[in-house]
Amino acid sequence: MARHPEVKEKEIIEAALELEKSGKTPNPGAIRATLGYRGGLVRIRDIWNAYAAKRTGSFGEINDHELSLEDLPSDIAEAASQMICQQQDQLEILVISAFRRCQKLYERRADDLNKQHEESLQYYKDYELSADQSIKLIESEMRELQTELKALAKQNADLLIENSKLTGKVAAYEAAFPQTQK
Repeated sequence: MARHPEVKEKEIIEAALELEKSGKTPNPGAIRATLGYRGGLVRIRDIWNAYAAKRTGSFGEINDHELSLEDLPSDIAEAASQMICQQQDQLEILVISAFRRCQKLYERRADDLNKQHEESLQYYKDYELSADQSIKLIESEMRELQTELKALAKQNADLLIENSKLTGKVAAYEAAFPQTQK
C-alpha cells in the first residue's frame, strides 16, 4: 500500500502561484520553502512543470532534449557532425595556442624571478665579502694595537722601574743631605 503524499497537488500549485504573484520564480526549492519545507523536491518539480505546461498550452510539444543527431535527417546530421568536428579541431588549436602562451608567460616570469633572486644573492655575496674584508682589516688593526699596547706596557714598566730607582736615589740624597728637604 502506497503512502499518501504529505502535500497535495493543489497546495503545491497554490504555493507556486503565490510566489509568482510576489514576483519570485517558482522553482521547486522556493515552492518547498513556501510549504514549510514539506514534500519532496522531485514531486513538487513534476507537479509544477505539468501545471505550467498545461497553462501555457505546450503540454504535447516535443522536448528538445528528447531528440538526438541520429533522429535528424541524414544530410543535416552529417553537416552537424562535420561542423562539430571542425569546432573540435578549432578548439584543440585554441587550447594548444593558449597553453603555449601560458608556458611562455610562465617561463618569462620564472626568468624574472630567477634574475631578481640572483641580484639579491649577489648583493648578499658582495655584502659578505665586504664584511670579510672589514673583519680582516679590524683584526689587522687589533694586532697592531696589541703590539703597540705591549710596547707601551713594556715602556711603562721600564719607566716605573726607572721612576723607582730615581725615587730611591732622591730618598738617599735627602737622607744624606737633610737640609735639602722642604
